[in-house]
Amino acid sequence: MASTAAYETDLVAEILAKHWQICEPAVRTDLGVSRVTWRIGQRYWLSQSEERRSAELIRQAQLVQHLRCFLEDELLSISVPEIVASESRRLVVTDGGYGWCLTRHLQGFHPDSSEPGIYPVLTEGLARFHRELRLFSQRQPADAPHGICVSTWRSIERLDLATFVRFTNYPREQELLVRAGEWLLPRLDRFELLPRQLVHGDWTPQNVLFTSSGHGAHLSAVLDFEAMAHDPVHVDLANICSTLLMWSGLDRIAERIGDVLSTYERFGGIRLEREDVYTAMLAHWLCHYWSWRDRLERGGFGQDVKERLCLRIASVLDYVSGAAFVST
Repeated sequence: MASTAAYETDLVAEILAKHWQICEPAVRTDLGVSRVTWRIGQRYWLSQSEERRSAELIRQAQLVQHLRCFLEDELLSISVPEIVASESRRLVVTDGGYGWCLTRHLQGFHPDSSEPGIYPVLTEGLARFHRELRLFSQRQPADAPHGICVSTWRSIERLDLATFVRFTNYPREQELLVRAGEWLLPRLDRFELLPRQLVHGDWTPQNVLFTSSGHGAHLSAVLDFEAMAHDPVHVDLANICSTLLMWSGLDRIAERIGDVLSTYERFGGIRLEREDVYTAMLAHWLCHYWSWRDRLERGGFGQDVKERLCLRIASVLDYVSGAAFVST
């Protein structure tokens, strides 16, 4: 194990020196699961991903660079990472069997999901960021995929009862996926009619930074654009609601979710139906299951995610089924 860690550190040092002429120390962090993240001194972050994902990573990097320039030109208040081009002027370097991307450090702190006071700030910040993404798309059409509205149908269609092969150790895995699909099917036609725009796709406390001032905390930066897509804004709201449900440890979840939606309506200027957000929650985790299954079956990073895939679907399915029953 020690020799493996030493090899990884040596490889990172070699990559940094070769492609960026940087000799600062690299420390592996526990941030991110679909890639390995290294902190480089006090000024940079280096992401390490599977080489076969390089084309996808290049597209994402170009999109983030364009978005960063737009936010700066418009003097808008939210920052996104600045990607540091290599000596050969590439945003993503492929070397040593991996894809590498270097970004500059941004100031701020990750909010604590167990702190109730973060959710109004997180939600107001999301409404502001969505407005900025709409402006960005109007000025420069974004090269981003269509997200949940397309992939949920595909996820349901993949569940062939005759050919399904169990992937995790979760009991009744196939039954759980079938139940999730059955809950979603009568709601997807309505969900697909919702307006779409560029959304972040993974709006969680770990993917934003707050800063504090005399007026309290506010959202100052957004990180990790791997899941950016064209989707209803409900997808990002679903991420906040899933955080409340599964990771906050807080009580009165239905009430807190209601507060999140009310806050977004107030700052975002749109009307939200709670069931549409529930649809986005379950659709996200069903698509998450198949996306990660495909990735892990090819030997990708994040093998520890495997046994959590069904637990997340089960938790959200139990909640939305109960919430839908109560609302009727």
